[in-house]
Amino acid sequence: MGTSKILRSADQRSIVSRRVTMLVIAVMGLVAGYGMFGRSGGTVAAQSGNDLQGMGKISGTVAATKPFKAAQVYLRNVDKRMLYMVYTNAGAFRAVALFPGNYEVNVQAKGLVSDVQKIVVKAGDNPALKVTLKDAASPNRFPTSVEISTVSAGNGAGWTPNQPVTLHSYEEIYPPGPGREVLETVCMTCHGENALAMRPRSGSAWKLGLDMMMGVNLANRDKERFGEGTLAAPSNFPNFGLQDRKDLLDYLTKNLGLDKKPRAVRPDKDVPLDEAELGKAQIIEYYLADERPNRSAAAGAGLSDSESDSAGTKGLRVAITLQLDADGNVWAVDRGVPSRLVKLNPRTGEQKDYVLLDPKAGVHEILIDREGIVWVPEFNRPGAGPGSNLVPRLLGFSPKTERWEHVIESDPDNVIRNKNKGQLMSGSVDSKGNIYMNWMLNGAIAKYDRAKGRVSVFLIPTPNAVPYGQTIDKNDNVWVSEWNGGKFGKFDTTTGQWSEFAPLTYPANLRRGINVDSQNNIWSGIWAAGNRPAKLARLDQTTGRFTEWSIPYRGSQPYETSADREDNIWFPDTGTPGRPSVIGRFNPRTGTFTFYPKPQYVADSSKLQHTADGAVWYAPRYGATFGTSGFAIVFPDKDKITTLAPRPLNGVPGYPFKVASSTRANP
Repeated sequence: MGTSKILRSADQRSIVSRRVTMLVIAVMGLVAGYGMFGRSGGTVAAQSGNDLQGMGKISGTVAATKPFKAAQVYLRNVDKRMLYMVYTNAGAFRAVALFPGNYEVNVQAKGLVSDVQKIVVKAGDNPALKVTLKDAASPNRFPTSVEISTVSAGNGAGWTPNQPVTLHSYEEIYPPGPGREVLETVCMTCHGENALAMRPRSGSAWKLGLDMMMGVNLANRDKERFGEGTLAAPSNFPNFGLQDRKDLLDYLTKNLGLDKKPRAVRPDKDVPLDEAELGKAQIIEYYLADERPNRSAAAGAGLSDSESDSAGTKGLRVAITLQLDADGNVWAVDRGVPSRLVKLNPRTGEQKDYVLLDPKAGVHEILIDREGIVWVPEFNRPGAGPGSNLVPRLLGFSPKTERWEHVIESDPDNVIRNKNKGQLMSGSVDSKGNIYMNWMLNGAIAKYDRAKGRVSVFLIPTPNAVPYGQTIDKNDNVWVSEWNGGKFGKFDTTTGQWSEFAPLTYPANLRRGINVDSQNNIWSGIWAAGNRPAKLARLDQTTGRFTEWSIPYRGSQPYETSADREDNIWFPDTGTPGRPSVIGRFNPRTGTFTFYPKPQYVADSSKLQHTADGAVWYAPRYGATFGTSGFAIVFPDKDKITTLAPRPLNGVPGYPFKVASSTRANP
């Protein structure tokens, strides 16, 4: 028979159809693999097939004299700066994708600890472990991979664990009085219920703080701090009159004065844990190099970070935010001194550092565009001496040449008139490759137009606006979370028009908050304020309506929101003295939450990055003890791990929606 003969039977047509379908699927798979992960040479498509070969697996059981739930199993790789953590389910655990080598293993649950076992992990399955838990020194001790007494206040932690803080009821710390409602509405909205009680001070010190918030010195100099002038009369966030100021100052002096010890609110319940869901999960942390000469020397060296100190001290390292590239690497910005860009190959654990052009400039943000350029807005530049302040720049780093190839002036038209222009923060890339950033201190956003090679600045019309988080929606509009104003701000990049949207819970602390899902809904977290629970807020752009869901435990502080491939909303939650740091996941279709306690009890995180296969990357940062800040990843289902190389959701730069046409094609 010739190839041109017509096939007449249904069976013959079915056979041909199946063969053609299989061929098309195979070809599409090859094309998708190339397009999703970039060009040839070092791509995920070329490397991910075998990067789990030669890895080890560990399983085991945990017993105790009293019940426990979702115990945390720590597997520290002694040969690499890495930690694996899994949770128990019905007393059993399993960890996968372990680099072969020497390990130290221990298990912890609330009020329970185990001894450390030293084991050697080999490729393939390893003998099962048996672990016995015993009572911890305190029945209220939460699991942690590091000794929390080693956490330094210099790390920027919201609280210092080695500082004695006792837990009390809300009413004991904040008794009824004329100033409590003002405290809840004005102060706790931004600071939460514990920050002030953990730092008691004199009446004169409270007055200085209020004077700064009211901007009493701004008639004689430019604004210098984020909160400065937020409560200036007439205040728009919230209404704060002279009687309110008097009542608040009297209340703070009486109830949070120097005669009081540091205190925090006792949680009414623990974070709810779904043991069956947690039993499927696995977390891996890769740590930055610890550069302290020794612990005692570091304690007296005044180690600091680039935001709060410009003296050039060295040793402290704080990974702030991270991004995923198209070749299976993870990049982070390190806020230590010197400020650095750090590249991690998670398939090997290898890291490489690149010092910023100004090693004291400070960094909070990192972006990777579809051409693979790594963009870093300088957060602040302290200048050459007291009182001086250099304007932050936008820096572009080429991974190919390993050089800083772009240095972009960030306000060439001097739109921000203050001498201290402040900090460049957050940022996003639109569908055309333009880069947007926030001018936090002076209420503006900046746009780097790639075609023109120039930056334009657009002022936010709301007085004292402090834009913190930022995202780009499907229509290339820029959205910012107004930290002090508690609103969603929208900048229409076509018309240049600003719009603002107040959520149902108002006033509100949105922090980095704002992000967008695949349906173009805008999301943000809202911090708890006293007895008011924290929220997740969604703005439906089609209807203009907000919907909010309460986070089901006290004092939650959702730092940011982001959507995964199924439009579940994830958020990092900062811990408190009575509750550990967690990564939260919310399913808006069912209204259900899942919480993943992190390995380190204190270390918080800001932005999360999502992969095409459902993993979530974060950086353990403020509160991470020395030598344990770096890169981390949550695998919600360890059985679905096929590679340690991250594949960015919808390709670089990690949009929650697809962007057509690029030199690095998106899937």
